[in-house]
Amino acid sequence: MDQITLQQLLRGNHKALLLVINALPFPIYYKDKNGLYLGCNKAYEEYASVKREEIIGKNVFSIFEDEAASIFDQSDRELINNPGEQIYETHVSRSGQETQYVKFHKATFFDENNQVAGILGAIIDITEQKQLEAKLKHFASYDDLTGIYNRREGNRQLKKRVQHAHRKNSALTVMLIDLDNFKSINDTFGHETGDNILIATAACLADNSRANDILCRYGGEEFLIILPETDTQAALTIAERHRKALTKISVPLAGAKNLHITASFGISEMGSDESERALMKHADIALYKAKHQGKNRVCS
Repeated sequence: MDQITLQQLLRGNHKALLLVINALPFPIYYKDKNGLYLGCNKAYEEYASVKREEIIGKNVFSIFEDEAASIFDQSDRELINNPGEQIYETHVSRSGQETQYVKFHKATFFDENNQVAGILGAIIDITEQKQLEAKLKHFASYDDLTGIYNRREGNRQLKKRVQHAHRKNSALTVMLIDLDNFKSINDTFGHETGDNILIATAACLADNSRANDILCRYGGEEFLIILPETDTQAALTIAERHRKALTKISVPLAGAKNLHITASFGISEMGSDESERALMKHADIALYKAKHQGKNRVCS
């Protein structure tokens, strides 16, 4: 018996092959080299929201909206022109649906003369995977409570900014901020009140920061602001603005009372050959100085 090619099986809608393809839970389609559908499985019908008999003989622009169709068509043409396998991820926006992230696995198939006859493709929905990756990435860089950068991301940003400042020979200053008497407040009024204070503090610092400043929660009640292209004198002015803004925070307590807070600030400007570790050490020393001198003040 003559050898049956994949092209013949697909064009002939060979029952055994269709049964296998139809049983698979993800969309599968096959097209000729001109981009016309030869067939698909049940999952592809559901993905396209079009019956199989209405798909066969049509091109992708007859099945999908222009934006999605253009993505599919361009990659198919690239594969026809460069036969073999093609694996890629893309997002697809379709009217009335949430943006979907999909992974394509495609390959060319050949006729009896070893010429490209068409494409066999499978689509895997990876939307949940991408959403999980985004959440994990967010959790790795952001503080759960306040929503600003966490210490890890703060250190990463600081290293990056220090390297940039050395390379460009530009000024760089850091500001360490520590809430005054926070442990006593936490012990007296409880952790929920303490959390509300931290949330309000982060929001206040963010509202009063410049667009290029980098804010992170550096410890329990300690915050770090990285000030690119800023010298000590400018940083002192900015810190004083933050200090005054923080004194206006009012956290409600039981019995119609409100709690007000203050914070101490330590400022350090990077030297010509200083590392981020040395920069933070000097900021910590300045913060200790502010605490020692009576709190609710800015020191450098």
